[in-house]
Amino acid sequence: MIIGTLQIDGRKFRVVPETLYRELRAAKRSMEEQQRQGARDLVEFERRVRDPRRKLIPLAQAKAQLGL
Repeated sequence: MIIGTLQIDGRKFRVVPETLYRELRAAKRSMEEQQRQGARDLVEFERRVRDPRRKLIPLAQAKAQLGL
């Protein structure tokens, strides 16, 4: 819910209730944390893929183990 609009030096600003502003900031922080976690997961995935001790199994064997 926008209460009003201000224009200062040619820039528009929206006036919203403080509770809505806090909710928007919390949502933004949550989204940013999810992005950081995704980046950390990707780094961990790449590290594991490059691990020379990793054992590879044929796709057919993996499917059989999973019952596919």
